[in-house]
Amino acid sequence: MKDSLLNRLDETTLRTLVERAGARDTALITVGETLHIEDRNEVAAQLTKLRPLERVDQVLSEVAVTALRTCIREGEPCTVYEELDDVLYRLELIPREGGALLAFLRDDRADYDGSLRALHVKTIDHLGKLLADAEQIEDAALAAKTKRHCLRLDRMLIHSDLLHDPPMLEHLRLEWDDLSEQCREAAEQVAAHSEIGRARTIDVQVPEECIALTEPRLIRTALYNLLTNALRVTPPTGDIAITLHDDGKFFTITVADRGRGMDAELFHTLLTGWHRSMPFEDYISITRKGASPGLGLPLTQRIAQVHGGNLLLSPREGGGSQLHLSIAHLPEALAENSAHAPMFADTGYTLEELEFSVLD
Repeated sequence: MKDSLLNRLDETTLRTLVERAGARDTALITVGETLHIEDRNEVAAQLTKLRPLERVDQVLSEVAVTALRTCIREGEPCTVYEELDDVLYRLELIPREGGALLAFLRDDRADYDGSLRALHVKTIDHLGKLLADAEQIEDAALAAKTKRHCLRLDRMLIHSDLLHDPPMLEHLRLEWDDLSEQCREAAEQVAAHSEIGRARTIDVQVPEECIALTEPRLIRTALYNLLTNALRVTPPTGDIAITLHDDGKFFTITVADRGRGMDAELFHTLLTGWHRSMPFEDYISITRKGASPGLGLPLTQRIAQVHGGNLLLSPREGGGSQLHLSIAHLPEALAENSAHAPMFADTGYTLEELEFSVLD
């Protein structure tokens, strides 16, 4: 079969696929309501060894099959993680007329080898010693500067760790938490840690209360990254806005800035550039557009994905960009099965000290 499945997808399905998964090197399968394969591309043929008219559920886990049936029945996309041949994939399930599209994306966890883990552990250990030495410096300004740079490196390593070896949904320490309060507190923390006058207004428009099942520290990390990015690109006279919406299936936190605005191609590059090589000329081109390639946005997207959502972009009326962090309404049963082991090592520093170390 020629690799032309993308050409046969309807516009709505294709647009949803690009938003949630992209289409490069992705294994794609279309199925009907009975879960029989209607079509697949060559990548999917090699991955699953299945042919058209065979049932896709014979290679999927029970969790994935249940999610697929729900996707077809309710007409809503969702994300699950699926292991095939000892490789972990992020499986995007996208509804289409009379069935669904399955998109398998290889998870970066598979490429996270022991050498990188050892490098992270040793580097964090050395940073800990350097931070302890910084506390002994008599010059207060020099001590503060040394500490801030150490915390920046520590933050980068923690972000890299979470990106290369992300927690799966069933491994999160899920709790019932108030997203409205998270948004309000995040705005207060950013205002407290940012340079006075950097952004004059952070407008928070959220419901009085919005209870969701999440991993609170991860959500707070995502909010801090979105807000610090907005702070960097927004001029002193600009405003930053945070809104929260619940449509019954997804909670969506939107952070709007007054920067130059970001197009879809640049947004895709910022989300994917961290795990692929990038020519120096491309890097310079990105920075000239006012963007800052880093791990913050990719980590925020990953946090959304492990909560069953995604990170999306749209233009802001009047100038600037809006980043939409969506979080799925997770089943209550997951709260009862939440892991009891701590997710994060205690570094002795607060999340705020780490995340806001990047602010001058």
